[in-house]
Amino acid sequence: MMEKMSVFLRRIKNIGHHWKVLAVLAVAVILILPHSTNIGHLLILMANAYALIAFSAMLNRSSTKNSWVYHGVVLLVSSVAAYWVFKSIHGFVSTAGLTYVIVIAYIAATTWGNFTGSKLSIFFEKKLGVKARWKEKGEPLSKEEKRVKLALLIILGVLCVAILIMTRSNYIAAISVFGLSFLNTGIHTFVRRSRNVSNTLFHNVGLLCQGLNFFLLFRFLAAEDMSWIFFLPFAMGGILGGLFAQKFTMLAERKIKADPDSHLNPEEIKGRSRFPIDISLFPWKILSGLLVITAIIIFIAESSGLVATIIGLATAQYIAFTIISRARPRMNRSYEAYASMASNGTWLAMFGKLDQQGWEAVLFMPYIIGVMIGGNLGIGIAKHIERRFQISSD
Repeated sequence: MMEKMSVFLRRIKNIGHHWKVLAVLAVAVILILPHSTNIGHLLILMANAYALIAFSAMLNRSSTKNSWVYHGVVLLVSSVAAYWVFKSIHGFVSTAGLTYVIVIAYIAATTWGNFTGSKLSIFFEKKLGVKARWKEKGEPLSKEEKRVKLALLIILGVLCVAILIMTRSNYIAAISVFGLSFLNTGIHTFVRRSRNVSNTLFHNVGLLCQGLNFFLLFRFLAAEDMSWIFFLPFAMGGILGGLFAQKFTMLAERKIKADPDSHLNPEEIKGRSRFPIDISLFPWKILSGLLVITAIIIFIAESSGLVATIIGLATAQYIAFTIISRARPRMNRSYEAYASMASNGTWLAMFGKLDQQGWEAVLFMPYIIGVMIGGNLGIGIAKHIERRFQISSD
C-alpha cells in the first residue's frame, strides 16, 4: 500500500506545472459556482471567454509566424469570438458589477482556453509547415496554404456583401467601427511581433498606438451598447488589419534583422548578475520619463485616486500582456500557463473598471501612460525570466 502511494505521489510530482495550475483553477470554479447569482449566464460567459482566449493564443502564435494565410483564418474566427465576448462582459459588468465569482470563473476559463489554443496552433503549424519568423522574398505557398487561401478569400467576399446589406441603415457608424477595428487588430499584431524582437523603439511605437486605439474603439462601442449591427464591420476590419500588419512587420523585421533570442546569447550574459534580476534588460531611460509624467498627471488630477488606479491597472495589464505575448511562441508551457493566469485577470479588472466609469475621456491619458509603463516593464521581466531559465523561441 505504501509503495503504491509512493508511486502515485511521484507521478503527481512529475506532472508539468501547467497541468497543476489548470487543475487548481478547475477545482476553484467548482467551489465558486454555487455562489453565483445566475449560474447559466456565468457558464455562457465562461464558454465565450474560453473560446476567445483559445483563438487569441492561436492568433498570438500565428501573428509571429510566416504564413499570412494561416494568420488570416485565425483572425477570422478570433474576430467573431472577440465581439461576442466583449458584449457579454459589457453586459455582466453593467448589471452585476465585477464580483469575485466572475473574476475567478473568467480566469479559469481563459487559462484553459489559452492552453488549448496553443496546443491547437502548434498542431496546425506543423500541418501547414509554418515555422520561420518571415518568408524569404519570392518563397511560394505550400499546397495546403493555397487551399486555405482560396477558402479564406471566398469567406471574406461573402462577409463584404453581408456588411453592405446589414449596415445599410448606418453606413457612417459601420465604417467608423471597421476603421477602428482595422487599426486595433493591425496595431495589436504589430505589438505582438514587436514584443518578441530586440528593438525597443519598434515596441514603444506599437504600445502608444495600441493604447490610443483600444480606448477609442471600445469607448465608441460601449456608447452604442455593443450593438450587433457593428459585429460584421468589427470582424472584417480586424481580419484585414491583422493581415496588413503581419505583412508590414515581417518586411520591417527582415530589414532590421530583429532577433527574438539575442538576450539569451551567452556572450551577452557573461559578466552580468542574473539573480534576482538583471537590470540591464529594462529600458530605463524610457521608464524614467514615463514615471515623471505619471507623477505630474496624478498631482494635477481632480480625482487622484481614480487616476492612480487606472494607471496601476493598465500597468499591471500590460506587464501581463507582454509576458504572455512572449510566452506563447516559446518552448515552455509552464511559463505560458502562469503568464496566462495573470494576463486574463488583469485584462478583466481593467476592462471592468473602464466600463463602470463609462470610458470617460479624462481617463484616456492615465490609461495610455499605464500601457506604456507596463509594456516596458513587461519586456524587462519577460527577458529576465527567459534568460534565467533559457527559454528560447520555438
